[in-house]
Amino acid sequence: MQTTVNLQEPFTYSIIPLIIGIFLIGGITFFLLYKKKTQVEEIKIKEIPEKNIKNVPVIKEKYLKQLALIEQKYTKNEIELRKAYQLISEAIRLFVFEITDITTQNYSLTEIKKLNIPNLYELIEEYYEPEFASKSVGDFTASVNKARRVINEWN
Repeated sequence: MQTTVNLQEPFTYSIIPLIIGIFLIGGITFFLLYKKKTQVEEIKIKEIPEKNIKNVPVIKEKYLKQLALIEQKYTKNEIELRKAYQLISEAIRLFVFEITDITTQNYSLTEIKKLNIPNLYELIEEYYEPEFASKSVGDFTASVNKARRVINEWN
């Protein structure tokens, strides 16, 4: 059948804008990933702020009482082992924060290691497995006693 209607050729796009877009997206992605990997946060240990020097014994007492309360709740089976480890981890991190103004409660284990406070790093490392393992296993009494020792020995 003959028709008088002529069909239009398929519409085609230029491939150049597509190639430029791909390179642009790839370049931005590479830049952001590279920047994130090379960006090293330097954490410096702060001296004990002047306002906290007089309060150190008060702060120590506060957190020692908090540890005793956590231990009491655990021995009475009011909280599970995982929760007990989470609470002593939180307590020791907040203790360090109140003494030094370093926001250790927001730091990962790697960031805490960079602080070069060995006692804190050892405690938090010990707490990680019972806090995050699928089945919590740990010697809670020994852990809470170590936390007490660290608080008592803090200068």
